[in-house]
Formats: sequence, structure tokens, C-alpha cells
Amino acid sequence: MGVLDREGRRHAAACGAIAVLLAAAACSGAGCSFDGCPDVSPAEAGHVTAADPSGTVRWTATVADLLAEPVRLSNGHAVVVGCHATHVVDVAMGSVSTPTGLADVLGVVDGYAVGAPAVGEAGLAAERLDGGAGAWSWQESPVDLDADRAYRASLVATSTGVVGVRGRALVAWSPASGSWVSTEVPLPVGAWPREPLVGSDSTHVVVPGSDGSVLGVDLANRSVTWRVLPTRPDAPAGVRLRDAGRDVTVEVWYPRTSDAAVTGEAVWVTERWSLDARTGRPRSPRVTSTGPRSDRTSPTPHALLDPVTGWTVTPRLREQPRGGCF
Repeated sequence: MGVLDREGRRHAAACGAIAVLLAAAACSGAGCSFDGCPDVSPAEAGHVTAADPSGTVRWTATVADLLAEPVRLSNGHAVVVGCHATHVVDVAMGSVSTPTGLADVLGVVDGYAVGAPAVGEAGLAAERLDGGAGAWSWQESPVDLDADRAYRASLVATSTGVVGVRGRALVAWSPASGSWVSTEVPLPVGAWPREPLVGSDSTHVVVPGSDGSVLGVDLANRSVTWRVLPTRPDAPAGVRLRDAGRDVTVEVWYPRTSDAAVTGEAVWVTERWSLDARTGRPRSPRVTSTGPRSDRTSPTPHALLDPVTGWTVTPRLREQPRGGCF
């Protein structure tokens, strides 16, 4: 019996069981027709608008896609991650670019979209937003795909370059005189997995350490200038940083109990405080709370304030459908 025959028999059996439980539910031999990324017609296309400080709308850009991730800002550009492609919108002009050589756009620097390459094993790649020549890529030798993925997951774009943690080194790439140059800073620990850094300016970044500590790095001096240790160094279960201008908000989780029979999920002790990104000095005291860990994915706010132009960017796109056939 062929694979398709076996799958057909399983499908028919499943349909019969479901029909008993849910008489109103239809289950046909056509199978699942759910499309997680349907085409978007011109009439259904989304839009991004920008308004100046007076509230006057300066432009409206059309983006024919469905939103897969929250929209984020990077150096005067809005990065719109759709399920079909990633689109980069110039906040000052309203022009839309869709990089073709990148699988994931992590930020925009000096006219380049920077991220993971669509083809090949490069750790990082850059593509000009205007479509001109001058694409750039980098790969450490020997190739270490896990280290490259961790590096890209930690990456943050500053006003002059991109910075991430690879192994136990902070690696910064910046365009200089038409080329890209690298700067490395050794770290006492690696970065917390899949957590991005926070860049306070072009030369200072904050790293969520793999041991739950928070580190401040001065790229100009190539040194770690401060480090804040967790309250319980033996037990941190998560670290997250959030940009708050010159300050950084820190959240560190510790497991307290995991009684699924009662709560259905783990209960966490969470410490939250803010600190100066350049000095590490506390801006607010540490506050402790107990409860479920907050959802890591937040919806795109109705409006985003671009610090470069001072304009307000408002994305109006339908979200990518979630779910499927069961």
C-alpha cells in the first residue's frame, strides 16, 4: 500500500471520529485548505502613514502584505515584516524597499538593510536599499551556523553599525569609507540565548549576560565598563532588556514553583528595574513580583514615534492568520 493510500485511510478515519463529536463540522477528502500566508489583492493592501509633530499626515505608503511581526523602527526606517517579504519604509520620504537578498532584516544602517542572507552561509549580509551595487556579507571561519544564529538573534542596529554577541565576544560591524570594518570586545560571559542587545548610542550597548547579569560595553574603548549581577546568581531563568531612551529597563525571572495541576503553568518571581545605559547606575529600585511570565510577543502599537525625524509612524496592516487544520 502506498503512502498516499495510507494517509487517505487515516484521513477518512479522522473524519469519521470528528463527525461523531461535531456533527456540524465538515471534513472532506479535499483535506486542509488553510493558507497561513494568503495573497493580498490591491484592494486589501495595507498602508503605513507618517505624521509630523503637528499631526499633519505627510505621506501614506502601500504595503501589500500581512503583518507577521510587530513593526519596529531602525535609524529613520520602519521595518515591516510581512509573511511574504520584509519591507523597509523610509520615514522621511515614505518610499518602500523590499530587500531580495536577505531572509531577515534586522536593522538599517547608512542606507543598507542588514540581516541574515537569503542564500548561502554568511553570518551577516547587507543590501543597499536603493538597489545599487555594494552588497556586503561576512562569515567567520570556520563556519559555525549555531554561533551565527545566536549572533543574529542578539543583534542590534546603532546609528553607525550593527552589534551582536558571538560566543564570548561582542562583534560590531560599521561602514567606514565605503567598506565595513569589524570591532571586537571580549566579554566575561556570553549573551542570554535569543535576547537582543540594547544600543543607547553609537558607542555604548547593553548586553543581557548568559548568567543573568547585565553588562555595559563601550565600543570606542573596546571594554566592558560596568556589570550588574543578578540577585540570585544560581537561579536566573530569563533576562530581557527594553530600550527606554538613555535608560534600559531590565527584567530577570526566577522560577518559584511549577504546579501544572493547579496553575497550568509555571509561577515566576520577576525582578524589574531601570538603569543608566552608559554607567549602569540604577534609575529605579528593584521591584519584585510573582505570577506567570509575561508574553514575549506584543502587538504593534497603533503609533510609533521615530526618534530620528520626530514623526509618528502608524502601520495599518492586517495580521497574518494564525492557526490551521486540526
